[in-house]
Amino acid sequence: MRQRKSSRLSRRVSGPLLLTVILLLGLASVRAAQLPQQNLVLAYRVYVFGLPTWFDATVTVRFAGERVFMNSELNSWVFSNSHHTEFSLADCRYRPQGYRNHGFSPGWRFDDTLQYDWENNAARYQGHLQRPGETESTYQELEHPLSEPESYGQYVDKLSQFFVIGCHFGVQSDSSPLLLNYLDDTLGRYRMTLIPDDKTIKVAGSFYDTIRLESEPYDATPGSIHQRVNYWLAPELGYLPLQVKTKLGRLPLTVRLTGFSGIADPP
Repeated sequence: MRQRKSSRLSRRVSGPLLLTVILLLGLASVRAAQLPQQNLVLAYRVYVFGLPTWFDATVTVRFAGERVFMNSELNSWVFSNSHHTEFSLADCRYRPQGYRNHGFSPGWRFDDTLQYDWENNAARYQGHLQRPGETESTYQELEHPLSEPESYGQYVDKLSQFFVIGCHFGVQSDSSPLLLNYLDDTLGRYRMTLIPDDKTIKVAGSFYDTIRLESEPYDATPGSIHQRVNYWLAPELGYLPLQVKTKLGRLPLTVRLTGFSGIADPP
């Protein structure tokens, strides 16, 4: 019979299981006043049509008091993406600071940054972008006015969004749709809806309960690339993703967590 992982961690502890148990004890408080704070490195693999590729990514999460630093890295001869984001989070009071994103994919090259100026309710974008069919990149500097997050949704990127999701659906136990805004040189507004699903997903020999969310763009800058995304997130892992399904153009892509570990604080 398949054994499911319990948030109470009632399994017998011995030998190499000790590190995993210590890690999960720091992550298992789903209904706490704030999300758990655990430095992590997570490994992901990209699947196309359900088949594994050689495209692997890592995501690193580090906490420094109320400041959170996240990095994702994917490097190959076809795709390359490095994304760094910084934000503050205390008792689910979220405030993004900015990010840098650079890399390439077929037809695309990009290197840009976005910084938030909350005193003036503006976000400043600058960077180089080369689109399919273009022979060289174009440099842009733009300023986005910021709408009130309480009415129009929080401003997130592809990494910081999981902490906002965890606060909304987990800590606050709110099942209503969540509105999120994604900024680069364009704006995309998404509605994230909780989908009834009790799926468990196996990672490194253990099964984890998940929540499923469907993220749908409802307002976007004309010509920008925004598509529906489905997420399976693990409350035991601070609502970080175990599985993500979307499309690159018409190509169906799945990204799956293959393993994770804790990392020590820097000296």
